[in-house]
Amino acid sequence: MTQPEAIAERLSELQANVLAPLVLGGPLRLVRPFGVRLALLLGDGGPALDRDLGSRIDLVRVRVARLIAPIDVLPELGAAEWALLAALNDLLQLTNHELAGVLTRSRYPRLLASVRDLCELVPAPADVGSALSRHATFARVLDCFRTDALVAWWTGRASFRGQRPPPRLLRWRQLRGVQVETRRVGLADMGHGVPGLAPPDFAEALSLWMTRTPLTDLATAARKDPPFAWSASTLAVVATPPGRSLAYRVLLRQPHDLAVAALARAAREVPPRFGQARALAESFASEVAAGIKLLDERSAAG
Repeated sequence: MTQPEAIAERLSELQANVLAPLVLGGPLRLVRPFGVRLALLLGDGGPALDRDLGSRIDLVRVRVARLIAPIDVLPELGAAEWALLAALNDLLQLTNHELAGVLTRSRYPRLLASVRDLCELVPAPADVGSALSRHATFARVLDCFRTDALVAWWTGRASFRGQRPPPRLLRWRQLRGVQVETRRVGLADMGHGVPGLAPPDFAEALSLWMTRTPLTDLATAARKDPPFAWSASTLAVVATPPGRSLAYRVLLRQPHDLAVAALARAAREVPPRFGQARALAESFASEVAAGIKLLDERSAAG
């Protein structure tokens, strides 16, 4: 298979198994890790995409964007967006307990380093329109979850991460005293319990990934983990009046008290040596706090 054919095949897999469920809903089906080099080439495989599926995805992306901006069309996904999708796939693959056995656990740090390197190489959005386009694609990323199951019976137990228990373990439930407990694990918590992967390292990689889609980062600022932190890309968004307006709108869609607290905390955490960045973060945090206070007062009065 030639390189163009291989790129087209991997791009088609990514569209159907990761992009489509991320935007349209449904279970993500992770594909083989991409790595840095291949991820950066995915933008060359556009002609191989399923155009009908792409149209349905674009329709939903426009709906997401229109929640905060009066637009009717978005640009098609470019090389940066496809690279970010590949990075997301590889980040989620880090939580795959079948990725490596006892003798090959070094695959986890290698893949983690690859995700970090890829995120560093993906350029920040060139303008507010590009930031909006990325957000329309990745707005639901922190809604991703994994369903884990714990099966217990009278002689033992077994746990399954993101997999359904095999039918053989569920037979003769009453006779064997079979009990099944399921729980949802959010994206931010998926790094726990993976041999060879430290949860803080996973959280750091997720935080870095979030900075590549700054409006999404701001739109989830009230989250618990990973905590929101100002980055060059999010500061670039709020440095312009149009970006400031969009950032304010996505923040209004979150619990007001949590959003205000997150912005204030993040502003305090900007190192003093970055005086201009800290001043921008503090001024925006104050502006949002004042605006939300006024809105809440009007809502209470009316």
